[in-house]
Amino acid sequence: MTINKENYITAGELASLYAIPKQTLLYYDKHGLLVPAYVSENGYRYYSVSQYLLLEIILNMRKLNISIQGIKNYLQNRNVDNFEQILLAKEKECNKIIEDTLNIKKSLHLSLQTIEKIRKTRFNQIQVNFQKEKILFVSETLTETMSLRERFRLLSKHNQTAFSKKHFKEFTTGWIIDKDDFFAEKFNKTIQYFTPVSHSIPKKHCFVRPEGLYLTIRFQGTYYQQVASVYKEILDFVQRNALQIVSNVYVFPLKNHWLTTDTKTYINQISFQVEYNSC
Repeated sequence: MTINKENYITAGELASLYAIPKQTLLYYDKHGLLVPAYVSENGYRYYSVSQYLLLEIILNMRKLNISIQGIKNYLQNRNVDNFEQILLAKEKECNKIIEDTLNIKKSLHLSLQTIEKIRKTRFNQIQVNFQKEKILFVSETLTETMSLRERFRLLSKHNQTAFSKKHFKEFTTGWIIDKDDFFAEKFNKTIQYFTPVSHSIPKKHCFVRPEGLYLTIRFQGTYYQQVASVYKEILDFVQRNALQIVSNVYVFPLKNHWLTTDTKTYINQISFQVEYNSC
């Protein structure tokens, strides 16, 4: 078969017209997307004018990350309805990307707020102030018979449920201690793990920490190293101000292994709801 080469475009010329590498044309040929109209005995590849127009469609659809098979299907069934379906599907995909990006931006903002809190932290100063209700994601209840390994498994399950593989973890995870145990100086008796969350999770995993007056103290060092001395400050403050303990005790790390390798510079927060005794 011989052709009038004046009516055809070489692979190099076609690639040049679209400012793409010749390897791109080889790739499309290999996948049966744009096969040369003619290949000469010496291996030169020639494309027709109509293939120039097809390449315009192919390259623009690749800009939308349409798959090779998807483009091939469309080229074989070109019509308004099919093109509309492709555009609508990409629009839906773009909306999902925008939603995911906004969620990441929100998570970053919350993490930056935490860093700002860390920088402004005053240690060992007890405050009592009004706080709005907060939605907490809480774990299953821990039992006294659980081994350390079982507790880690429960913590891992808690974190995996609270944060999907695609969701940035903007908050650390704290733990809840029964108020009676805490004020009986049983500081290690965690009953649940908790994580503040900014995104939607199944309601069965949520606990609404009610609005009200909360006593809060922040301190440096690990909880287990400092809790005994911090407890004395808390107890003295509670007794002097005739406060009634209303809720369980929430221990929340503000600065931990994410932000430092030095445990002495960890920052933890203890808080619980209180009321003033009327008598």
